[in-house]
Amino acid sequence: MQISSILDIVDGSLLNSPSISFIYSIKTNALKVKEGDLFIAKNINEIELAIKNGAFAIILDTNVPIIDNEIAWIKVKNIDISIIKLIRFKLAIKDIDAYFCEKITYDLFKIYSTNFTKNIRLIPNKLENIFKYIDEIEDKDILISSNKTILDNIYPNNKDFDYLKRLNKIDNLIEHSLFETSFSYENIYFSRLKISSLYISNFLKVFEFFNKNLDFSKLKSFHNFKPLFLDRNLTLVEFGKSDKFVICQNNKDLYENEILYMKKQYKYAKTVFITSDYIDYLEKDEQILINNIEQLKPTLRKLKFNGIYIIGFNYKEVYEYLIKSEDVQTLF
Repeated sequence: MQISSILDIVDGSLLNSPSISFIYSIKTNALKVKEGDLFIAKNINEIELAIKNGAFAIILDTNVPIIDNEIAWIKVKNIDISIIKLIRFKLAIKDIDAYFCEKITYDLFKIYSTNFTKNIRLIPNKLENIFKYIDEIEDKDILISSNKTILDNIYPNNKDFDYLKRLNKIDNLIEHSLFETSFSYENIYFSRLKISSLYISNFLKVFEFFNKNLDFSKLKSFHNFKPLFLDRNLTLVEFGKSDKFVICQNNKDLYENEILYMKKQYKYAKTVFITSDYIDYLEKDEQILINNIEQLKPTLRKLKFNGIYIIGFNYKEVYEYLIKSEDVQTLF
């Protein structure tokens, strides 16, 4: 790409008269910069490393000394807007499909994105991460985003996936537990699928998208409303081997629906809500506040419970904390 084209795209100003006139690729991580790359300097302290690694051009939105006059120094008003403009330019020349979807659907796409003959590209919330693969995007590829604003900015000609994928009737629904369901859909029987009935419609939309060809065992990687079962000693046990469990959720967009679902479907048992910060969907006296994950087990030991809904911590960090605390306990 010509430097003159980049200046037009980002509406930038050239701060010097470089000897080079083009770049090969775009990077936002100085460690990944190779000879001929354009480096977008979100952190000006990384500029020197980017140049050492072979950057041919630097985009920045602040004043810094020009330490290499051979390469191009491009000043812009806003670095984040420049990132959007560059991505939008790169995608505009491609014949691709782009979909916005709910966060739950997006998480299912993460699990099954390698299931398709076409390339599915999941748009990260940190837009600069797109540059890791933007040069690999080809015609007929599919973009998936859970952030409508981001997708509108980089590819306005997008569609609402959840709206387009209308479902037929779900029959014979049996909720074996909060986390395991059986049902029929279009003459296909799903037996004891390890997913909450709360998210069956999201699952089926992805199932339809992949032409009804999914490996259900991969749902073990789906962590939304997924339980961690504990015995009386708060040691992790296999799925369904205890009447005590914890659910973890750190996505604010999902708190309300999951809490309402749990209150409705699990009202016959003792549920406790533990949070890293008070939320509006619950009364204050319903919430137990902890400041960090290390306070979780000491808190659980004081409680009588069947279900714990943990707010503000994700599945992986809670799982790893519980495993770690078991290992520490065995040392003594």
